[in-house]
Amino acid sequence: MRVLELFCGIGGCTEALTSGSEVVLAIDHDRLALSVYEANHPHPTRVQNLSSARASSIPAADLWWMSPPCQPYTVRGARRDLDDRRADSLKHVLKLVQELAPPAIALENVPFFVGSRAHALVREVLQRSGYQVAERMLCPSELGVPGQRRRFYLVAAKRLGAWRPAERPLGPLAAYLDAEPDPGLFLGADLLARFGTALHVVNRDDPTAVAACFTSAYGNSPVYAGSYLREGDRLRHFAPREIARLMGFGEDFALPDDLPLRKGWGLVGNSLAVQAVRVVLGAVGA
Repeated sequence: MRVLELFCGIGGCTEALTSGSEVVLAIDHDRLALSVYEANHPHPTRVQNLSSARASSIPAADLWWMSPPCQPYTVRGARRDLDDRRADSLKHVLKLVQELAPPAIALENVPFFVGSRAHALVREVLQRSGYQVAERMLCPSELGVPGQRRRFYLVAAKRLGAWRPAERPLGPLAAYLDAEPDPGLFLGADLLARFGTALHVVNRDDPTAVAACFTSAYGNSPVYAGSYLREGDRLRHFAPREIARLMGFGEDFALPDDLPLRKGWGLVGNSLAVQAVRVVLGAVGA
């Protein structure tokens, strides 16, 4: 299957694809994210804001994967929906869908996307264009991963397959963690004094531990952006590499050694839960 990866970020979709699939082009406006993508995958890439993409520049593909900006639908982003300029790229891609009619489409976004005007527009365009559409919420914790990242997924095709079963037993958090954490990850006394009781804390050896959803605000926002790990009598941040493991990126996936922590957290926090994407891709045979 030939795949066009739109809003590709660091490559969550391509990490989930089977060996028989080929990414014909990966597009993102974020140069740093695309540089990480290029360091890990050999596929053709393009730095571009998709609100300016022309149909003539889009290669033929069997599947378009898209993870458009989520900020227009989040509380942190003021939930301005289609009035948010960051939704312009999705609106333009829908015009390209009508013009080029790709055989299959898959979309990922935050749960708040459901019920938005953007969601209604996506459904209207796809159904008017003759696609069958299926939707579901899926969290990697349903797939045995000790980490939450509940997201909305949509697939559309002229003929859809069935969603693969999802439920699997929970695995141990310790399997995703570094044996020797970076000393710079440990929390200072000032942050603990201000936010200690509000932090979501998990223990390395707790077999029932499930980390909260890590967002791109992790490291900037002390609360509601991810979990902290208890190591003995101290607390620390999760390393970007540890979060990438929880998100389903393989051990051979590399972040640059000189990448600042906050940049690493931001890139991984903006990416996809690879385990969930694999389930979604199964509905379109990828």
